[in-house]
Amino acid sequence: MRLSRRAVVLLTAALLGPALPSLATTSTSAVVAPAIRSTALSLGATTAALTDRDELVGVTWESGAPAVRVRFLTPHGWTAFEEPEDDSDVPVAEERERARAGTEPVWRPTGASLVDVRVAGAATGLRLVTVGDGERRTTRSFGLAQADAAEGSALLGSVRTRKDWGADESLRSGKVSYASSVQAVVVHHTAGGNDYSPQDVPRKIRADYAYHVQARGWSDLGYNLVVDKYGGIWEGRAGGIGRAVIGAHAAGFNTGTLGVSLLGDMTKTAPTKETVTAMARVAAYAGATWRFDPTAKVTLTSKGSPRYRSGTKVSLGRVHGHRDTGKTACPGALYDRLGDIRAGAKALLGPAVRITEVTVTGAPVHAPTPMVVRASLSRTAAWAVEVHDADGAIVARATGEDRTPHLEWNGLRADLAGAVPAQPGDYTWHVRADDRWHPVATRDGTVQVGLPLVPL
Repeated sequence: MRLSRRAVVLLTAALLGPALPSLATTSTSAVVAPAIRSTALSLGATTAALTDRDELVGVTWESGAPAVRVRFLTPHGWTAFEEPEDDSDVPVAEERERARAGTEPVWRPTGASLVDVRVAGAATGLRLVTVGDGERRTTRSFGLAQADAAEGSALLGSVRTRKDWGADESLRSGKVSYASSVQAVVVHHTAGGNDYSPQDVPRKIRADYAYHVQARGWSDLGYNLVVDKYGGIWEGRAGGIGRAVIGAHAAGFNTGTLGVSLLGDMTKTAPTKETVTAMARVAAYAGATWRFDPTAKVTLTSKGSPRYRSGTKVSLGRVHGHRDTGKTACPGALYDRLGDIRAGAKALLGPAVRITEVTVTGAPVHAPTPMVVRASLSRTAAWAVEVHDADGAIVARATGEDRTPHLEWNGLRADLAGAVPAQPGDYTWHVRADDRWHPVATRDGTVQVGLPLVPL
C-alpha cells in the first residue's frame, strides 16, 4: 500500500521521536533593540521624567520586600496609584542565581510624562527601570533552523513568531531547557495595562521581554505563549512551539507546564470573548500535543514556591491559574473564566474516536487468497491495521487517516519480503485508531491461517 505524505511524516516522527532542528543556511530579520534606563531609587517618593518611547516602568532590588506604588502624570492629571505585585519568585532555579527581585511591569499610559514612585518597607539596591523601543536593525543568523511545530499546533491557528514581534535574539542568554512533556497549562496576565491597539502588541511584548532579560536577569521572556486581547497568539520564550520548553512563569512549577499570559491587566477589567477563545485554543493545543484532557486534574510536585514548599504534591487542574501555585492575584478576572477555557478546549478537541464496527472476510487464510479486515470509525483519525503471528511479529500492516481502516492480506509474510507464505496456525489482527490526544481505540481478534492453495 502506498503511504500518503502525511502518513510517512507521522511514521517517521514515531520512529525518530521529537522533531530536531534542521540545517539552514543564513537568515535575516529585523529586530528592535530596547531602550532601557535603570537608575538608583531610594525609599520614599521619587518622580522621574518619561518619554513617548517608554513603554513600561518597574522597580527591582537586591534584597528585602518593599511595598511599591506607582502613578503617572497624563494630560488629564495624575492617575490613581497602582500597586504592582512582587514578582520575585518566578525564575527557574537555573536563572535564580543571576536574577534580581522586582515588581511586575507597569505600562505607561498614553501621553504620560512623569512617573511618581512610592517605596515603603526595607530593601537594598533599589532601582527604577524604564523600558521602551530603541533603534531598529537587521540581524543575520547562521546554522540551525528552529524545529517545526508539533502536529497539535494546528489548533493554535496562525501563531505570530518571535520574529513577528521583533525579538532581539542577542539579548537571550544560556541554553534552552526542555522537560520530558507538558502536563498542565498555567494561565497568567502580564499586568501593566489594557490601553493598547493591535499595532501596539509587538512593542508591548518587546518591552516585557527586555524587562525580564535586562532588568530582572532572566534568560528570556518568562512565558511560553502570549495572547493579546484581540485573540492573537504569539510565540514567547524561544525553543520551539510544540516542544516542552521550560519557562519562567510559575516558581516551583515551571518544569512540565506551559505558561500562557494575556497581555493586559485583568484586575481592572474582564477578559474579552476573543481572549477566552484564544486561551481555549492554547489549552486544546497543549492537550493534543501532550495527550491530556484539559478538563481533568493532575498532581504536580512543587520545586519550591511561595505557596508550596519543595516536594509538596499538589492536585491542580490541567488548566489552572498562576494564583493556584503562587501568592498572587494573577490572572485576575481571567481566573473566573478558566472553566470556559477548559470546556472550550475540550469542544475543540472533540469526542474520543471509537471503532464502531469490524468485519473480517476470507478466513481461514490460504495464501495467495486474500483476507480483508474492514473497520468503521466514529470520526476521522489516524489508524493502523496489523496481523501478528504467535510470536508477536507483524506479518501484514496498513495505515491511513480517514474513517475506514482496512487491510487486505494475501497470506504472504510482509516481514519476509512478501514472498513466503505464513505457516498454518492462529494469528491475531489488531485495529488501532488514534485521534492524538485520547487513549488509542483498539479492537483485536483471532484468525486462522491454513495451508497455501496449490494450483492444479
